[in-house]
Amino acid sequence: MNARRAEVVALVNRGHTALAADDLRAALEAYECALEIDPFELQAHLGLALGYQRLGDDDASERHRRDAIKLAPVRTIPYRGTGQPIRVLALLATANANIDLEPLLSNEVCAITLAHVDAMPAAAELPRHDILFNAIGDADAAEKALAIAKIIASRSDAPLVNHPAAVADTRRDRNAARLRALPGLRVPRIARIARERLQAGQRSLALAAAGIAYPFLLRTPGFHNGRFLALVEDPRNIDAALGALPGEELYAIEYIDTRDKRGYYCKYRLLFIGDQIVPVHAALSTTWKVHYEAADLASSELGRALDRDFRRHPRERIGERAYVALEALRRELGLQYAGVDFSLDEEGTPVLFEANATMLPGKASERARKATLALIRALLAPSAG
Repeated sequence: MNARRAEVVALVNRGHTALAADDLRAALEAYECALEIDPFELQAHLGLALGYQRLGDDDASERHRRDAIKLAPVRTIPYRGTGQPIRVLALLATANANIDLEPLLSNEVCAITLAHVDAMPAAAELPRHDILFNAIGDADAAEKALAIAKIIASRSDAPLVNHPAAVADTRRDRNAARLRALPGLRVPRIARIARERLQAGQRSLALAAAGIAYPFLLRTPGFHNGRFLALVEDPRNIDAALGALPGEELYAIEYIDTRDKRGYYCKYRLLFIGDQIVPVHAALSTTWKVHYEAADLASSELGRALDRDFRRHPRERIGERAYVALEALRRELGLQYAGVDFSLDEEGTPVLFEANATMLPGKASERARKATLALIRALLAPSAG
């Protein structure tokens, strides 16, 4: 190893050590120094993508993630186990639209190959694999990649997690159209509308055609965690909302007020993994845009008790009728890995916010990892016999 390469390796290792210790600034500095010597160092770009993501700088994170994909559209995560691994080929999109596999797949059990399908040659030979895991989870952000993944899935004889066609059906407007028929579930109307049709002069007709009345939500497709989401309370503030949201198309979403008698908003998250339902968290807030990490009642005793009770006893916490409705939703989605964010109305009926494969397991990571491994082993069981 020459001196230049040795210095790059040392800086990358320093960055990895700092990142593991959550010293983000030291990690970023080490990775950036490595790139000054070698702009094509894959591990430095990957480290910077993760470091900037933790800092909340999504633009910088995405830039380095894409640079890493260009350098290695197909790469293998080092296997750390001692026995025969389960070979998992994970299909990904170059867009930030993928399931986070790190909390779900252990590299002490699985030998994982990551393949960014829309950056690969069309006729590329597939790496050997026992399980094909379609990790493209956001149908709004990765329509092209899902179409490619569907072709790749047809070329593989391995058991498949999350058929690309089933993921495509979870686009927000498609979900709303097909899930509204499920009993025991309230699903807001959602319409995908061209921005120009929401301008003055056309918006009344466009909203009426979609069955959307004030107040309603406006959202840019392909974003999560409350990014580019606005509440339009009346015609006077729609122009301000349009000005704050990017995109040539926007979702207009029926607003269902889920405040309880105390005036609090609550949001629950569950994962569907195989035939298991895994509770992730519950968040309580005084504002309509509820997110677990940022909810203003998350640190209160009331918020902690709700979260704790839901994660320990989800069926009892939300009620039998609501739980049965969510089980029916799991079956309707047709996905082996998915999640749902929802609230309950005053009658205890689940109000669906979203249901797709992009949900993060958070505090439920250990349980989610065990459920994912059980799912994979169950899929392999017929061929193993």
